[in-house]
Amino acid sequence: MTAAKKTVTTTTTTKTVHDGSKTIVTKTVTTNTSLTTFDYSVPETMKAVTFSSYGSSADVLEHVELPTPKLSDDDTLSVIIKVVSAGVNPVDYKIVKGYLSAYLPMPVPAIPGAEYAGIIVQVGSSVTLFNVGDKVYGKTARPTGYGPYAEYIKVNSQTDLVTHMPASISFNLAGGISLAALTAYVGLATYHGLNKDAYYNKDKKVLVIGASGGVGMWAVQIAKRLGASVTAVASSRNKDFVLTTLKADAFVDYTQAPLAEQFTTVDEFDVIYDSISADITSNWDLAQLILKPGGLFVSPAGTVKTTDADTRRFKYVAQLPVSEFPQIAGWVAEGSVTPITTLALPLSEAKKAHELSASGRTVGKIVLNP
Repeated sequence: MTAAKKTVTTTTTTKTVHDGSKTIVTKTVTTNTSLTTFDYSVPETMKAVTFSSYGSSADVLEHVELPTPKLSDDDTLSVIIKVVSAGVNPVDYKIVKGYLSAYLPMPVPAIPGAEYAGIIVQVGSSVTLFNVGDKVYGKTARPTGYGPYAEYIKVNSQTDLVTHMPASISFNLAGGISLAALTAYVGLATYHGLNKDAYYNKDKKVLVIGASGGVGMWAVQIAKRLGASVTAVASSRNKDFVLTTLKADAFVDYTQAPLAEQFTTVDEFDVIYDSISADITSNWDLAQLILKPGGLFVSPAGTVKTTDADTRRFKYVAQLPVSEFPQIAGWVAEGSVTPITTLALPLSEAKKAHELSASGRTVGKIVLNP
């Protein structure tokens, strides 16, 4: 097979912001990968990143050659996708470390990841909504160990998430959408913190902690799209990103003082979305003051101890039903929410991607290009 030829364009946007006596210069680097020619034949082997034992990504991830997934006689509803971009999420390095091994067992070797964007190169005999050559993005229904940290992935067109890519976005943008955006939407709307109809949220207030990260940036945008007012918590270096790009209504710098000192208004918020959970116990305690009775405290990254006496609700985002994604896909297509990929790395640099993801200091999304 002749590999797809890629055209890579890197754009650097520099903004200067004057904040009191300080001048802050921020740079956003976006790398777009477009395919100029494509061969739809599927090779016998492919490059992939794998792990065969649990541990630090730096120690156990390997860049290897594996057999390419094939469609069997039973794969009538499946498709083979040439992966152009694979999203990197904190759950990826946590799985590699074995944190989730009790209920997410992995094959040996296992291929990490869930989010992807790419081109369909083979379709099962019963697939009706997709054709060879379609540009698509999505995620596996759950991490299976046969993820998109590879040149090819096999997904089921009904049980996994496969969505046509709008022409308005690049592969690198699409590859970072599905898992992160769905995590935000489920926490906000599926768990009834906000109504799915924006009309009923016009007086609702949402607090997003970790607003500049991969999930937090979606929580801000989705809450805004659903009609709520959003207060975003991040560090001062990300203030312009949060207010100008994400369009949050208010900004709080967590580095200036503990949140308990910066939020003192009783029953101020209807929803608190803690996307990073670094101080989730303290934040849950704070919620008893600033979250309205019956309000929702939600997190995809940690849990708290609750009691029957609690008057505020806590939900851990554990399941991501793909049936909830069409609303997000519609918003992406119309441009009312914006995917933001700030770093694209070669697949061979998956270790570096995990190191950055684990730091908790990334802005926007990281993707890998096989």
